Amino acid sequence: MAAATTGQGVYPEVVELRPLIVQELSSFKISRLDNLKTYALALLYAHGEYKTATDPPAIVANMADTAAHTRAVLLADTNSLIAHRVLAPGVISNLQGVKGYKNVMGDLIALVAIHRKHADKIADRTGIKPEELTAAEDLAAKFSEAVGLREQTPQTLAAATRVRQAAFTLFVTSYNEVRAAVQYLRRREDDADTIIPSLFAIHGVRKKSAVDTNDKPNPPVPVPVVNPPVPAQPGNNGVPVAKTNFGDNGPFMSGT
Repeated sequence: MAAATTGQGVYPEVVELRPLIVQELSSFKISRLDNLKTYALALLYAHGEYKTATDPPAIVANMADTAAHTRAVLLADTNSLIAHRVLAPGVISNLQGVKGYKNVMGDLIALVAIHRKHADKIADRTGIKPEELTAAEDLAAKFSEAVGLREQTPQTLAAATRVRQAAFTLFVTSYNEVRAAVQYLRRREDDADTIIPSLFAIHGVRKKSAVDTNDKPNPPVPVPVVNPPVPAQPGNNGVPVAKTNFGDNGPFMSGT
């Protein structure tokens, strides 16, 4: 979320440098800049799909509560019919109980079937109306579908994870390429971090003001180490060799 939001925020200012990038960095892949905002939006969408896949579906829990209540009502009516010897006790011998979604769903279907099978016998003795049986059947069908979709969550999550990772990689790669271009073009002004800051900075970089009333210098912005330290080279008295960031012709052009 933070990366995608930053990408959208810096785009308007960065895109103003597009003509200069095209002019000065002929080998730079300009589609990286042109599509940066699109990549950020795609990442936000992919992240949303991932969150949907990881969050437990509330509809299943709601349906389970409703199904359990409906089962209890039907069972109470059936037990009353059994107590009055209208139905035999064996009609509910195959009920599974309320532990587990599938058991609740199966019992709901079974109880509706009992009432429909003995409709003529219990017509004057039951408090369950025909429309209630129809509603219970409809609930059982929808509950079955919701439970089935819930069982597909691992596959859905795996797919959402792959898509989010691909979107993140595409966005970060493009963002870093654009940032490198801006850093080179604005090296003299030294304001690249205010235009397009690092995605990995722990704190944001404050823009420089014309007059700073703070007598103390600002502390350096801590950033995580991305590249490993350069090992000491033999014959150099143990002093690491400095790493060159850009060549004489910039980061995106080869020398002639």
